[in-house]
Amino acid sequence: MSQIASGHSHGHDAHAHDHANGHGHGPVIKLNDSAVRGGLGKLAPALWFVGVVGLVVAMLGANTTGEHGKVHALAAYHVGFLFALGLSLGCLGLTMILHQVNAGWSATFRRQAENIASLIPIVLALFLPIVILEVFVFHGALFHWMHEGVVEMDPVLRKKAGFLNVGRWLAFAAIYFIIWTLLATKLRGYSVRQDTTGDKWLTAKARKMSSYGLLLFALTTAFASFDWLMTMDPHWFSTMFGVYFFAGCIMSSVALLIIVLGLLRMNGKLEGIVTAEHFHDLGKLLLAFTIFWAYITFCQYFLIWYSNIPEETSFYNFRAQGGYEKLGLILCFGHFIIPFVILLFRNVKRNYKLLMCVAAWQLAMHAVDLLYMVRPIARHTNLGQHIWLDILGLLGPLCIFLGFVAWRVGTAPLIPLKDPRLAEALSHKNYV
Repeated sequence: MSQIASGHSHGHDAHAHDHANGHGHGPVIKLNDSAVRGGLGKLAPALWFVGVVGLVVAMLGANTTGEHGKVHALAAYHVGFLFALGLSLGCLGLTMILHQVNAGWSATFRRQAENIASLIPIVLALFLPIVILEVFVFHGALFHWMHEGVVEMDPVLRKKAGFLNVGRWLAFAAIYFIIWTLLATKLRGYSVRQDTTGDKWLTAKARKMSSYGLLLFALTTAFASFDWLMTMDPHWFSTMFGVYFFAGCIMSSVALLIIVLGLLRMNGKLEGIVTAEHFHDLGKLLLAFTIFWAYITFCQYFLIWYSNIPEETSFYNFRAQGGYEKLGLILCFGHFIIPFVILLFRNVKRNYKLLMCVAAWQLAMHAVDLLYMVRPIARHTNLGQHIWLDILGLLGPLCIFLGFVAWRVGTAPLIPLKDPRLAEALSHKNYV
């Protein structure tokens, strides 16, 4: 039986799409229910199990690795939290961008971006242990300016005291999560409600919200990267850092979307709905943001190298020793050169299984990128020391988050059934 057929029936087995008024009166696109419902729920328990076991073993191992083991484990957990945060934020930003440019071709896969973005509350839950441990237990294991008296003793930090204080840090964190949650919940809510009502104006509302939502997203994402990454070394600063973090978020979220959609296809879902044409364009997006990440990373390095200011060069000085210089080389070749060359080939982008492999590789490289940012500041030891703790600490929060991604996929139809741009997405073709 064909997964997609044209017709004029208004029966309960058909999901209507109307170009004229968006209320199901007119040309109908009939979608096979088995292709647009269901999900990846069976993966969720396994991912949650791996995540919980990783966290438990990391916590137990932290107590056996010497005085700094707990700080090391917390730093590894922080990397996992930032990874999950970037995936959710990237999908939120991508959803709003697709609405703003009226990207009709994206209608058949946009629901999955909405699903991942809507998990911001889960990311908040992953953030709470960091807040509790940093503010109330360790008093600044990762953010040493939280130690009592540190800011007052340091003339540079005294000048930044209006920004580097716990009250402001907590208040801004609350603002970030409130804005992100409202945006993600409303956008997904419009989409899911349209599945029932067929109201085309819900698409217009989503597009309007995305117009100012992108501005709020840009500001909050940049400041969150300052608060939760850059202030780990409060003397260091970079004018490129907000964009650097944003580039990693979007790149990793596109990679996760490719994997989610590929797994759905492998499970017999979305066949004839998310086609080689859509994977081709997602491959282009992955290539584009791989290049964008490399461009921003090089610009940051070049500006710091050229100005040669000690407060700025400290970032790379920390990472030019202790094995971290190897991570720099891995990122140059693994995060840019290798995937860049592979993604140039048209056949790779059109074969979703090959594209899934490249996407998984890029997610691994994103983990290396986050480790490269966090580990040298959090613990001034060689990279090779207790690397297993880094792996377990990362897998804990990340696998818990991915378990919720797998669960979330099946909580609504896999595509926006009555999106006014659905017909355009179903007939999408690539000519390049």
